[in-house]
Amino acid sequence: MESAEFPQPSIGCSYSCSLPTSTQGCLLRLPSCENCQRKLSLDQPDFSAAWQDQLEIVDRTKQQTHALRHLLAGGKAFLMCGGPSANQQPLEQLAYKGVFTFAVNNVAAHPRVRPQAFVCSDPPKKFSYSIWADPGILKFIPTPKFKPNRSKLRKKELGAFINLPQRTSDCPNVWGFKRHSWLWPDERFFLSDGACWGNHEAGVRLTDQPKTVSTMFLGLRILYYLGAREIYLLGVDFHMTPQAGYSFGQGRDQGASDSNNHAYGVINNWFCQLQQNGTFAKFGLTIYNTYEYSGLRAFAYLPFEQAIRRATKDIEQFPDLSDWYNS
Repeated sequence: MESAEFPQPSIGCSYSCSLPTSTQGCLLRLPSCENCQRKLSLDQPDFSAAWQDQLEIVDRTKQQTHALRHLLAGGKAFLMCGGPSANQQPLEQLAYKGVFTFAVNNVAAHPRVRPQAFVCSDPPKKFSYSIWADPGILKFIPTPKFKPNRSKLRKKELGAFINLPQRTSDCPNVWGFKRHSWLWPDERFFLSDGACWGNHEAGVRLTDQPKTVSTMFLGLRILYYLGAREIYLLGVDFHMTPQAGYSFGQGRDQGASDSNNHAYGVINNWFCQLQQNGTFAKFGLTIYNTYEYSGLRAFAYLPFEQAIRRATKDIEQFPDLSDWYNS
């Protein structure tokens, strides 16, 4: 069962002793931290540079690790979602040197893209086995998806689904993360030791926020943990019809489309609040949307080609490899 503890954004230790639990607003876990000289305040200028993200990541044996923290070293990345607008872009450019793509759900198996990372939250058997079997994709799943009864996989052959004996822990390059089913659109989104993806029933009671969840929040939160500090949204349409639901062959009827459009409205409001109250800026994160007509209006528009140029700046696409071994 997911934890219902929640942090109060105020002060924190920049080191691993920090965990946001105190009712008085301090991010202190150990008594020795009371006199810690490395406390951080959210309003100090160097907060985003000094803060060490405490998102709980585990390996396939469920051992906690921070080996992946700041993997991208403050760089740039694309967060790719499944909206049909993605198909309007020259997606092959995501294969350029310098581009890191984090895919949400089944768009990770898009035939024109091979992302470097993937996240899901629904049962793993909903997602293409081509993702699970690919060692070149970092795969992030909520930690409970390692349990035998919640880690089942299947593949599709000749249009038919076949259940597999393999489980998520048998797959290469798979990692678990702590997930929270509550969300406040403020600093607690980043200060929590779990990735918040919205509100289920308990989250609604806890936060007094609307009920809805989105795996996109998980992708954004984990991408920040990995060290991305400039993120380009791709395939984030925030509008669905039965005729235009996804960038791949997944149908949706009118009822499902209406339900998703309602959820997009709630999520758009949360993102607008996070942007307007300065949460992203406090944590040193800049986000752009590469779809000009997206229903997500929280972020400035940046054309896809410009995002590619920013991501690949100063990285040679055809480097001269001669004489590098010479003294």
